[in-house]
Parts: sequence; structure tokens; C-alpha cells
Amino acid sequence: MMSTTSEPICSKCQTDFVKRSRRAGLTDHLMSLFSIYPFRCQLCSYRFYLKQQGAKYKRIVDDRRDYDRLPVDLPATFSSETFHGQGSVREISIVGCSLGTETQLKIGDILHIQLQLPNQADPVAIKIAILRSVHFNHARLEFLEFNIGDKDRLQHFVAGLISNNPLLEA
Repeated sequence: MMSTTSEPICSKCQTDFVKRSRRAGLTDHLMSLFSIYPFRCQLCSYRFYLKQQGAKYKRIVDDRRDYDRLPVDLPATFSSETFHGQGSVREISIVGCSLGTETQLKIGDILHIQLQLPNQADPVAIKIAILRSVHFNHARLEFLEFNIGDKDRLQHFVAGLISNNPLLEA
């Protein structure tokens, strides 16, 4: 669906926590010739188009992420079929996180993670996460599947982080 307003608002969840998305494929590139650009909601992941007459976007080669990473310090535990570990989540989005840990991890590991959010008794459980990169004691994970209701809890937490972070308000 294409919005024609100048302010990016997600038409699925009605939030303004959206970020311009990378153009992917011929259709996106052709649409940009007419000042129609892709955006992605940072909370519900919905991708949509917005006409922005006169807007000029520079290609950012270094950062190709569709989701902003938000700084946090959350205790986390994780496990796989062969090991258990703990660490601290340093950055988070609704699709993944960066995790500091002393546990030896390798790219491709499939993990079950529990994140302890502030002021919540029960941790958010990510049923399946895959390890995408490791640099020393710093791992980057992609969330693939959540326990029932936990994705909503994480979205609510991320929305609170975004609304309380003046650097992310545009």
C-alpha cells in the first residue's frame, strides 16, 4: 500500500516509528524515479511506500539494516542442544540483538534466548534465534520465532525505548 502523506506513519500499526528502507529490486528503483520510497516500521516490520516529492536520499553503504538498533543493558540466558550460557544484550531491535558473552559461539548456531526486561517478572522468550556474526565476545543474533505473546511484549518494550530516545525522533 502506498501512502501519499509526507510524514511516515505505518499504515498497519499506525505508529511513526518508521525508517527508510533499502531499495530492493527493479520495482523499488523505478518507483524512486517518481519520488516514491520504501519504508519499514520498526515495530511491526510492515514495509510500505511513501511519496516524498523533492526528498533526496543518499545511499548509505556501511549500514544496510532496515531496523535501528537501540542501546540497552539486559541480562540474557541462552541455550542450544549442546550448551547453555548467559550474557548481556547491548543493542536490540524487534528482529535481533547484539549479545556480549564469554560463551564460545559460532556463526549458524541456533539458540533459545530469554531476555529479562526491566520491571517484568517473566522474561521474553525467543524460541529460535540464529547467530549471524561473532566478533570476539560480541555476537549478533537474528530472532526467527517467539513464544506466544512474547513478540508483542518485545514490540511494546522497543516502542518505549524509541519514544524515550530523543535522538531517534525525527
